[in-house]
Amino acid sequence: MFVRPANWNQMTPLERRTARLDAWQNAPVPFASPQAEAQYKERIQRLRAIYDMLPHDRPIADLFMGANEYVVRRQGLNGKDMVYNHEKLRQPLLDFHVEFQPDTSVMPLPYPGKVMDMLGYKSYIWGGQKLPDNLTIQAVEGEYMLGDEYREFAADPTNFWMKKYLPRVMPTLGPLAMLTEFPRVSENVDIIDLLLPFGLPPFQAMLKTLMDAGNELMGLLGAVGQTAGMIAASGFPSMGLNIVKTPFDYLGDTLRGTKGILMDMYRRPNDLLAACEAYVPVLINAVVNASDRNSAPCAMYVLHKGADGFMSQAQFEKFYWPTWKQVMLGLYNEGIICYLFIEGSYNHRLENLAQMPEKSLVCHFDKTDMRRVKDVLSDKYIIAGNVPASLMAAGSTDEVRACCADLMDLFGGAPGYIMAHGCYFENTTDDKLRAFMDSVKK
Repeated sequence: MFVRPANWNQMTPLERRTARLDAWQNAPVPFASPQAEAQYKERIQRLRAIYDMLPHDRPIADLFMGANEYVVRRQGLNGKDMVYNHEKLRQPLLDFHVEFQPDTSVMPLPYPGKVMDMLGYKSYIWGGQKLPDNLTIQAVEGEYMLGDEYREFAADPTNFWMKKYLPRVMPTLGPLAMLTEFPRVSENVDIIDLLLPFGLPPFQAMLKTLMDAGNELMGLLGAVGQTAGMIAASGFPSMGLNIVKTPFDYLGDTLRGTKGILMDMYRRPNDLLAACEAYVPVLINAVVNASDRNSAPCAMYVLHKGADGFMSQAQFEKFYWPTWKQVMLGLYNEGIICYLFIEGSYNHRLENLAQMPEKSLVCHFDKTDMRRVKDVLSDKYIIAGNVPASLMAAGSTDEVRACCADLMDLFGGAPGYIMAHGCYFENTTDDKLRAFMDSVKK
């Protein structure tokens, strides 16, 4: 847990940034051996120097945003295992780190399969459920907020999320719609409306299922946490990331769906803008609280609908950028680094990103022209990317090596660079991973 210094209110954003990075870097780890401790400190100090854009011996090669499934698939595990059998992942993961000695730890995302089953979760399907066992997970968009509900959402996003969205996307949570609006509970008579649902059988059954799901989740997190702790104890630090999205992407990915929000930009532009604005304080508060709980210094944005291929530059600057920028500035003021996982291309958005303060961003690119990135952004921010997933899956080892060499020629002398993949892939070869990792060591 991150504890704010007593003089927090007098600190500048960069001083707060330093305090959060210090807490992450110096978090206690019960190392497996003195050698593991020395290796961990060397690796995390190199990453810290990159985050601070200070002199360091070389860039790092981070595998998390590309190879996090391959590291267990290479030993015969499948997508269903990554959703349901988290303890089975431990030994393959430990073996991988010992064999490959990566710069940072790498693990598959901890998808809670049994919990999703218990909640009747509808916005994904996954291996062992509706997907074949070899596959992991797939988003399935739905219209979980109707177009005429924008104003209700903007008036109180939290209330809408709890009483409308959650019951729609997780039918087990349908009784949440019975709850009163919490802000009106101010007098003794309001206690009746507050507690009435808790005395009704459907609500009590939901609470029982939630407690059972919570117990299941604690077991999962115990297994995942033990594995992560063992990896850290063996000498491998994490990147220190929480995950978040932009206001527009929360609405488009989760509530309205791609088709819905695309039409809303034309049919309901003012309602859409008001909903994005309403999301700003909610997201800032949520990310700050998460960063305080787990001491992660970075908020990783998984960016979807702002890419060049989805909307025009004029639409980006009207619907996407303004509220996203507000959230990022709010996090910057709290000392939190915004790690931007930029899916697709941002060739027309680089000048927008350049409006943010120095050292506020890690810009991780997928398909963007990296020479333009070098010219526009590399003096202000940490840059990451962009070895193509297609190359890791279908290219040759020599092609991977040549791609990485080109990126090193471009960014090897930059103040902060992280060799990384453009996006996730499930299949590659050990030789291609080694070529990727070795590219930063020359």
